[in-house]
Amino acid sequence: MEQIVEFINKLFSADDWPARWVCGEWSSFHGWLYITSDIAIWLAYFVIPAIIIFFIQKRHNLPFLPVFWLFGAFIILCGSTHLIDAIMFYWPAYRISALLRVLTALVSLATAFVLIRDLPKLIETQPEDKLKTYELEKQLKKYEAENMELRQQLNSKQN
Repeated sequence: MEQIVEFINKLFSADDWPARWVCGEWSSFHGWLYITSDIAIWLAYFVIPAIIIFFIQKRHNLPFLPVFWLFGAFIILCGSTHLIDAIMFYWPAYRISALLRVLTALVSLATAFVLIRDLPKLIETQPEDKLKTYELEKQLKKYEAENMELRQQLNSKQN
C-alpha cells in the first residue's frame, strides 16, 4: 500500500529517472525517428476515435453502441501511450506512462470481454436494409399462418 501511495504522490515527478535522450547512446536520427513515429501513431489514434464519434452522431439507433465507445477509449489510450513515449525523450514521466498502460490494459480487456459477449449478436446483425426486409418477411409469414388458420376454421365451420 505504501508503494501505491508513493506512486500517486510522485505521479508527475520525473526526478527518479533521466530523460530518454541521456539513457543509452541515441543517435539524432534514431531518437527523432522514434519520436516522430510515436507522434504520428498518436495523431492517427486520435483521428480514428474522432471519426467514430462523428459516425455515432450521424447514425441514430446504432446497435452495439457500447462497443463503439469502448473501441474509441481503447484507441485513445493506445495513442496516449505513444505520445507519452515521445515526451519521455525530454521529460521522463515513467509513472504516467505506467498509469496509461494500466488504463489501456483495463479498457482493452473490457473491450475484448464485450466483443466476446456480443459476438453471436454481432454475427446475426444484418445491414439495416436487410434487417427491414427480414422483419417484413417475418411479419408476412406470421400473417400467412394466421390467414391459413382462419381459413381452416372457416372450412371446418362450413363442413
